[in-house]
This record gives sequence, C-alpha cells and structure tokens, in this order.
Amino acid sequence: MRTALNLRLFLAAVIATAVALVATAVVLNFLFRLYFEDRLRDELETYLIQLSGNVAVTDSGEVEVGPLADPRFNNPLSGYYWQIEVAGADPVLSPSFWGAPMALERPEQPGVIRVQDINIGTEEPLAVAHWVILTGQDAAQRSLHLAVALDRTDLDVSVAGFRLNSTLWLAVLGAFLLIASAVQIRLGLRPLEKVRSEVNRVSRSPAGRLSDDYPTEVLPLVEEVNQLLDTNAATLERVRAGAGNLAHGLKTPLTILHGVERKLRKAGQDLLADELQTEIASIEHIVERELARHRDSGQSRQVCEVAPVVRRLSDALSQQPGSEQIRWSVEVDERLRAPFDEFDLTELVGNLLDNAMKWTDGRIVVRGALSGTVASLTVCDDGPGLSDAGHEIVLGRGRKADPERSGTGLGLSIADEMAQAHGCALTLDRSDMGGLSVMLAWEQAEAAPR
Repeated sequence: MRTALNLRLFLAAVIATAVALVATAVVLNFLFRLYFEDRLRDELETYLIQLSGNVAVTDSGEVEVGPLADPRFNNPLSGYYWQIEVAGADPVLSPSFWGAPMALERPEQPGVIRVQDINIGTEEPLAVAHWVILTGQDAAQRSLHLAVALDRTDLDVSVAGFRLNSTLWLAVLGAFLLIASAVQIRLGLRPLEKVRSEVNRVSRSPAGRLSDDYPTEVLPLVEEVNQLLDTNAATLERVRAGAGNLAHGLKTPLTILHGVERKLRKAGQDLLADELQTEIASIEHIVERELARHRDSGQSRQVCEVAPVVRRLSDALSQQPGSEQIRWSVEVDERLRAPFDEFDLTELVGNLLDNAMKWTDGRIVVRGALSGTVASLTVCDDGPGLSDAGHEIVLGRGRKADPERSGTGLGLSIADEMAQAHGCALTLDRSDMGGLSVMLAWEQAEAAPR
C-alpha cells in the first residue's frame, strides 16, 4: 500500500519521539528514586551511628540511651524510630514508637550495617538500618542490636509526584517536538512540491524547463529531469521531421497511383480501378494515422489557447478560391485551453473546418464554450447533414459518405483518433441549420481568467 512521504516521515518522527521520551521518563524516575534512596540510606546510617554513640549498658545490665539531636525521635508516630535489643531482655524502644517492636533478623557479624524495607503493624512502610555492636570488656562484654527506622511514605510520595510531573512535562515536550517535526517535514519536502508544480507547468509548455533554484540534494534530480525533457523534445522533432519526410516521399507515388486509377476507369476497367482506389485509400489512411500517432506521442498533457487557432484558420480558409460565398461565424470563449500543442490543434481543427467547407451551402458556425470544467468546440454547417448510419461511416478509415465527392475520407477519422489520443471526445450530430455538427469536448481543469 502506498503512503505519502510526509506521512511516513511523520510516523517515523512520532515513533522516535515516543521511544526517546519513554526512555527519558524511565531513566529520570530511576535516577530520582536512586538519589533519594541514597540520601535516605545516608540519613539512616548517620542516625544509627549517633544512636550507637549515645547508648551504654550499666553494670546491672540496663540500657541507657542519651537523647538524639533530632527531636522527632521523641514525638509519637513521627516516623522516626529507634530500637535496641539486648540478649535476654525486652527491646528498648524510642518514645516515638507506639506499637510492637520491629521484627528484625539479627546480623551475625558485628559492625556491618544492614539496610532493608519493612512494614510494621500499622502497615506503615519503613526503611531500617541496623547492626550489632559490642560494649564492655571480657566477661562484661555485651552484644547490642541497634536499629533506626524512617517512614518511607514521604519518599514514595515525592517519587510519585516527580513521576507525574515529569510525565506531564514530557508529554508537553513530545507535543512540541511533533509540531516541530511536522513543520520541519513540511519545509524539507517543499522543494519536492516545487518540482511537482514545475513539472506540471512544463507539461503544459513544451519549451519550459525546471528552474535551478533548488537545494544541492534535489538539484541532481532537477538536472536529470531537464536532460530528459531535452531528449524528449529532440526525439519529437526528429519524429516530426521523419513524418514529414515520409509524407513527402509517398506523395509522388500516391499521385501516380491515382493517375493509374483514373486511366483504368477511362479504359472501362472499373473493377480494377475500384480495387486500386481501395488500396490507395488504405495506404493513405495508414500513413496519416501513423503520422498523427507519432505527432501525438508525449503531447497529451500540453495545452494551448483555442480562440487564436480558430480565428487564424477561419481567416486563412475564407481567403481560398471558391470560398467567397461562405459566411463565417466564429464565437469562441477566450478562456478555452485545449489539451494539444498548437501544431496538433491546428491540424485537428483544420480537418473539421475543411470538412465543413466541402459540405456547406454557404454558412459555417464555430462555437467554443466553457461550462464549469467541461469545454467544447463545435463546428456546424448548413449542408445536407448525415444520418446516424452516416456518422459511423465517416468516422471509419478511408470511408466517405458520398463516394462522388473529392477527398480521401480521412479527415474526420484522423480528427477522431487525435481526439481520443488526447483524452477528448468527438461526437457528430445534426446542427440547428440542418447540416452536420461536429463537437470536440474535453475536461478543462482550470479556467483562465477573463
């Protein structure tokens, strides 16, 4: 499935931004918790050492504890607790302790601080640091198990608050980064939009080329496109020149064959003359069809103004000998743009006007109109017209509605093939003057301003 380049780049930016922000959130929260865990451990060890320095055992075995510097150890349920255990005696608890003593596993090795998390009877989470110290000498030596505990609730609340705030701000940062990415993608792809616009312009102007005002990354593409256009233009010129040479080269042999056909008729050999005429018409149709096909190659997207071409042709044809009695009426909307280059449009319209001059009784009307996006050019005459069956005949190759009339019968057939090659429709009908109406219709994407 094809997707737009800007969409693919934006999706890549979304995925990369999301991964980066999630990783940042995880690392920040881990480092934040690790920092406060270290601070809490340092604080516990400091209080444990202070407690160790303030504790003593009397000769009678009683434990004496001097007051600690932090008064919160004396406030009930303050979250700051200490506990001292002597073998064979009940634990000594700080005044802040309201509840059962902490059940801690006694370390085997004295002087080694152990830190752990526990929950006391009120389900209060505590961080505990405890160790075993020895007091006294020889027989009077006593082993004391000292523990200091701090409430972890403040730490957990701080970590949760940091997690929430960091998530919100990282979400805001992510939105900003996505907006910045969208703008960056838009600006980065603008040269490609310019290429598309200029290619569209060039397709409507045979002599046009892409400009060189592009970033260095896009400039090689532009140069390749311009080289391709130059090659295409040169090839088209060679094809047209070859087509002209072919037509000129066949003109004399076909003229001689026409002369042979007339001689056969004069000699009474009508059957042979008819067969020769059929073959001559077939050759002429094939030649004209191939010439038109080569002329149309690669030209279907070019456009040209219709009105100037029609006026020039009507003016030229009205000056031909024998056309003095024809009244011309030309009404063509100046906004009309046909999907032909000027050369092809001249040939197509010339065929339509030439056909109208052959059949008219004295009046030819040419109308060009634009209705929305549908453009049309209609050539009408006041001649005898054609039946529906006659419409199919004149659009066939080398077939004429009236065999007695001069001509090869190729004009309308070639015009129809040219129209189809350029995405147009050629239709025949009866005109309001009683003769033939030939309409060329096409889609015009943009109307030129008046």
